[in-house]
Amino acid sequence: MRAFFCLATDKVLNRDLAAVVQQLRARIHTRVAWVPAHNFHVTVRFLGEIDPMLTVDLERMLRSITVDISPFNLVIDRLGAFPNVERARVIWAGGEAPPEFRGLVDRMNHGLATLGFPPDRKESIAHITLGRVKGRPDHTLSQVLAAFPNIAAHTLHVERVTLMESILTARGAEYNPLFSVPLKGETNAV
Repeated sequence: MRAFFCLATDKVLNRDLAAVVQQLRARIHTRVAWVPAHNFHVTVRFLGEIDPMLTVDLERMLRSITVDISPFNLVIDRLGAFPNVERARVIWAGGEAPPEFRGLVDRMNHGLATLGFPPDRKESIAHITLGRVKGRPDHTLSQVLAAFPNIAAHTLHVERVTLMESILTARGAEYNPLFSVPLKGETNAV
């Protein structure tokens, strides 16, 4: 099964980002697979294909690294693209990654290495994927992203980390939460 660790977004942020996506859709002529609002999340680490039996070890690892990480805030206040605006493959909304987020990512990468996962070579950027560019982007994409006004700042309060299964269907990805672990070692896991 395909899986990834993520942070849940809230309804207000999802609603606001869905409105941003509508504006982008109207302005960008490049073919983009837009992410539906109910699939928005902040990616912490994509794992790819894993053995379902590994989820027990992944939950144990996550509990060990979150036991002393306090809940924190992420500010989502801008649009961007990976690898960059001129050669966009992924369009995202995000913000400056606070030390708590970077610490969570570093600890997760270390914990995953002990389970045999290769190091994650990507820089940890706190982001929510809004769309994936299909084919070659045209000039309108970089122009729209460069000219798009900053999005209204939203503070996302983070209290837990979720392991999500990604099921690929003809209609796009469907996400299924496998487990969720609270920060600071609270015991009320989903």
